[in-house]
Amino acid sequence: MRKGLLKLSTALLAAVLLAGTAATPPTASAASVWNVYNEAMRLDAQGKYAQAIAKYEQAGRTMAASADYGNAGRMYRKAGEAYVKLNQYDKAVSSWDLESAYYAKVRLTQDSIAVKRKADALRSTVELYYETGLSAAALGNRSRDLAPLEPANGILLGAYAEQDAKVHQGAGGKFYTDEYPKMTGRKHAGYLIYFTYGMKLSAVQSHIDKAKANGTALELGVQPLRGMSEVQDNAYLHQLAKDAAASGVPIFLRFANEMNGNWTPWKSTPQTYIEKFRLVANVFHKEAPDNVAMVWAPGAEPIDNIQDYYPGDKYVDWVGASLYSIYNPSADPLKQGMDRSSHIAKLDTIYDLYADRKPIMIAEGAVSYMYPEKMRDVTDWSVYQTQVLYATLPMKYPKVKAIFWFDVDAQGTTDRVKYYGLSNNAKMLAAYQKAILNPYYLTDVGSGTSLSYAPIAGSVPARKLKVSGYVKTWSPTLGKVVYRIGGKAVATATTAPWSAQIDFAPYKGRTIAIEVSAYDRQGKPVTTQTVKVKVQ
Repeated sequence: MRKGLLKLSTALLAAVLLAGTAATPPTASAASVWNVYNEAMRLDAQGKYAQAIAKYEQAGRTMAASADYGNAGRMYRKAGEAYVKLNQYDKAVSSWDLESAYYAKVRLTQDSIAVKRKADALRSTVELYYETGLSAAALGNRSRDLAPLEPANGILLGAYAEQDAKVHQGAGGKFYTDEYPKMTGRKHAGYLIYFTYGMKLSAVQSHIDKAKANGTALELGVQPLRGMSEVQDNAYLHQLAKDAAASGVPIFLRFANEMNGNWTPWKSTPQTYIEKFRLVANVFHKEAPDNVAMVWAPGAEPIDNIQDYYPGDKYVDWVGASLYSIYNPSADPLKQGMDRSSHIAKLDTIYDLYADRKPIMIAEGAVSYMYPEKMRDVTDWSVYQTQVLYATLPMKYPKVKAIFWFDVDAQGTTDRVKYYGLSNNAKMLAAYQKAILNPYYLTDVGSGTSLSYAPIAGSVPARKLKVSGYVKTWSPTLGKVVYRIGGKAVATATTAPWSAQIDFAPYKGRTIAIEVSAYDRQGKPVTTQTVKVKVQ
């Protein structure tokens, strides 16, 4: 009898510890499921992870069937942790998805969100596309009118290069509009410069003159450094708009960017920000309607307050974003000291919110090639992230219409130096040079391209196609992707976007499964995902 009481007490204690709240005495069936849990823990401690997983999942199913969702979620948490020990990360993600879903059922909202984020950080995703062209009719058949300075198709290529001493020395010396194309191998459609609100536009006349001479646009980063109170409907603002209209160059006017962060001198309430942005937009839309586009550009992070600052469709021509990544292994959900985050995925929130309404611009952004806290070179990681960024935008984010690389190594607002300068890192420069060769990237405002990428989803034409993919996994970098149909390898690619020629003609009239297998830099398999399509 004493032995039976001890066993029941152990089960009850486990229930209390897992639930974190007072527990009622278990029924016979409840005691049985906790016995299963105890057996799972014993197997886990012995390193018998596969057997432990089977027990955790058995307990989870039983708990879910009796609507004990909180503890069911915790069973799948333990199963996920055991899958990690087996290096089976795709299965760990599936377990954590169940954990998150069960937490949501009992309104453990923050726990559910945290688990979902962990799962997303390790989730393997494959999206396939093939190159195609757009007819004149397709280009004209749009869901909305084009915004000022927006290309119908393609991405305007831009950069911030004024602080790169190797391409810019100011008055009388090298000027970035001349030198940057030489360094990168392609003309750029526009350049970012910063402008302090209250100055006359003539203060940047040399930049305007060079832009006009070289046929480039300016992204004018207008910053009210003395706070939003200085922005008034007065003679200064109207004259600034008139001078912009008379400048003779296309201008993307990015007013008071990154307003959703807490690091800018113009930080204000959303109500104040919206009032001032609308004021500036009204003046520029009236005084400079032909060559100035109003850009509203929050930081891509934090995401929780972005919508609070949106001034409204009437006032915003383009939606921009500041998109940066600095190596941060402390956020590794596997606690293995690697940064597994996806640089391009940071764009998702803004893209999902606004891309159907406005053209999207990466108004400034870059990937650091140094881990500043340790002063460790992480060039291979930054090269990979940069390759994925420029390779993926045309396929997965076709409503992005401009991108400006922030080319500078500079002291930031903290003691962290930001290592984004291409001219100081040969590997990064080479990666950028190769990435921007894609003709989808445009070198002039007013130009365009018929090149497009159609998603492979549901069906695919029965002919030879150039297939490319967005492949995201738990591995920080990938080294190879192999395409298989019917178990037979049909193509291999070694660089993002994993492009390969695949002939679908032999499969006409059939539904096939395209297996996409990803491998890390050492050739070890990372994941295999399947895309089913009908060939027609």
